[in-house]
Amino acid sequence: MSQIYLEKSQQTVAAEPPTYKQYATGWGFRLGLLAALVSILIWASWLVSMRAGMTNSLTAFDLGILRFSPPALLLWPILWRARGQVKAVSPLLLLGIICGAGLPFFYLSATGLKYAPASHAGLLILGAYPFFVTLLAVLFYQEKVSPARKIGLSFVCAGVVVLMVLSLFTAPAGTWIGDLMLLGASVLWAIYTVSLRIAGLPPLVSTALMGLSSTVILLFMYATGMVSSGLADASWDMLAGQILVQSLLVGLLTGFTYGYAIHKLGAENMAAIGAFTPVLAALIAIPVLGEAITSYAIVGLVLVSVGVLIASGILKKRP
Repeated sequence: MSQIYLEKSQQTVAAEPPTYKQYATGWGFRLGLLAALVSILIWASWLVSMRAGMTNSLTAFDLGILRFSPPALLLWPILWRARGQVKAVSPLLLLGIICGAGLPFFYLSATGLKYAPASHAGLLILGAYPFFVTLLAVLFYQEKVSPARKIGLSFVCAGVVVLMVLSLFTAPAGTWIGDLMLLGASVLWAIYTVSLRIAGLPPLVSTALMGLSSTVILLFMYATGMVSSGLADASWDMLAGQILVQSLLVGLLTGFTYGYAIHKLGAENMAAIGAFTPVLAALIAIPVLGEAITSYAIVGLVLVSVGVLIASGILKKRP
């Protein structure tokens, strides 16, 4: 009798998916959904804010120090208390978290936004990253891709190709350089998403880790003359807006909400919800930056948004 029970227990354990593939239900799912919605609102505001900062007197260093230093200072006690938990995580996953959403990602995004409009950034960074998330899952974790996801990701690829090809021939000179940088940032964000999900670190711990490592590198770059600052030439209105978005909303709040949503909903569901970010960013950029949405950008936005929704399968899921 005990042997039968043991065999059944072993079968149950074997049938259970890994922790990083177990999703919340009920109120946990609803709270995760709320956190995801807050994240995309902040992301859209962040893209517009970055574009405004990079087209004025602020440098990438200025935006980076505003983005990473507050979490580094405020969350340092949390990171110190969780140092044992951090040491237990694979160094490769920690590197994925630090680089995927830290300084390398930030510099690609900021520099890309210097050349390309906010509508391109939303589509190429947050619209395309579900494709790279799936690619990483297939290459490193042998995850099977469903027919629905293949169809959805085909839409995503089509949207990105439409945007980049038509932008190459019709957009102002240099836009394509920004587009390539933004696409590189999308790859890094996908690495961050997968690493964060598998590492299982609490959201505030991963945010503190990114903030501390990025701040140390930024200060070293400034001290050695590798970067310059334009903070002295920026207006108070510009600084106030950047502090609000970069330091408080992106640096602190979204570090928690995105991590929470990833843990509760999973990377695929979060990617589906994040597909609406490009649309929000493009709409916000119209009154704030005076940007006009081109016809090919609209086509790209529609293709990518539809593709991510199909690929994630969220339309068929019920908590």
